[in-house]
Formats: sequence, structure tokens, C-alpha cells
Amino acid sequence: MLVSGLGVTLAIVGLVVTLIVGPGSGEADSDSALPPTTTESSVSVPAPAPPATTTGAAQQFLAELTPVGTTAYTGSISVNGVAYPHAIYQQFSGCSTEVSHTYDLNREWSRFSSVIGVADGGNTESALQFSVVADGKSVFTSGNIGVGVPPKVEIPVAGVENLTIAFTLLDGASSSSCTQLGNGVWGDPTLTK
Repeated sequence: MLVSGLGVTLAIVGLVVTLIVGPGSGEADSDSALPPTTTESSVSVPAPAPPATTTGAAQQFLAELTPVGTTAYTGSISVNGVAYPHAIYQQFSGCSTEVSHTYDLNREWSRFSSVIGVADGGNTESALQFSVVADGKSVFTSGNIGVGVPPKVEIPVAGVENLTIAFTLLDGASSSSCTQLGNGVWGDPTLTK
């Protein structure tokens, strides 16, 4: 009984040594030895920044908000070869000339910015006008915007409750025949705190 108890004890000690040190006689074969690993607690990898579109964040894409009483077309669309993944856009024809969307800002934002233009593939003779109304007051109206390099819009909106963005079709080669003239685009319209 003593021998078998001692044998069991030696077997357990051998198992523990094998788990801690590894198999073998203690001399590592250079071809099979694993390199030692070290960790340093003073080195840390920063966590990725949270997405800009989360509630309470410093910025918010307007396309991720629901307009009051309307439905906006949102998604990725290109203007002058640049894709805007959070765009608000509207397809125009000679039979639809103006579209607007109003957003409740709750007086939480200080700045509105966006690129404006005609989506790639639109009628090169089309011209659109873009406008912004803050709490019933016109704060921005573009000139005629056609196909090409889109301008950027920057507007202060501190204290604004309701923000309305609008597209207006001004002219097009086929404007009287209800043919498709292209998409007006608010490229990644963004609110910042």
C-alpha cells in the first residue's frame, strides 16, 4: 500500500513537472524549443475610437436620423468620382422639381456641413439649387450647381430646433418631358457638437 501510494505521488509530481517544464529531460532540443514569450504590462494598445454616429457622440450623420413627415433616400452615391456613404439624395425629372426634408436637432448641435452636387451619371445640362432653413429662416442658398466639382457647405446651427435641407431642380435639357435628369446629393451631411 505504501509503495502504491508513493507511486501515485511520484506520478502526480511527474505530471505536474511535465505540465510546468515540458516533456523531456530538461535539456531542450534546439529544433523543437519554443522561443520564450514575455509580456510587458506597461505597453498597452489603445482601443479603437467609437464610431462617430453613436448617440451622444461629437458628430452625427444626418442620413442616420429620420426626417419629420418625409422619407429621405440615403446611402452611398458618388459625386465627381468620390463616394459619399452617408449621403441624402433625390432623383429628379422634369416632373419633380423640389424636395425638402426637415430634421429635429433638439438644439444639440453647433455645426452642419455637407458636400452638395449632382451625382455621377446625371444629365450634364442639369442644374440644381440647394438650400438650408433653420427654424423657418433661410440660412443658405447655393447658386446653380451642376455636374462637376461639388462645393462644401458649412453652416452654424447652435440653438436650432428644426433644420430643413432642400433640393430644387432649376434647369435641365429634358425638364419638360419628365425624363430622369439625375440625383441631387447632400454628400455625407454631418452635424457636429
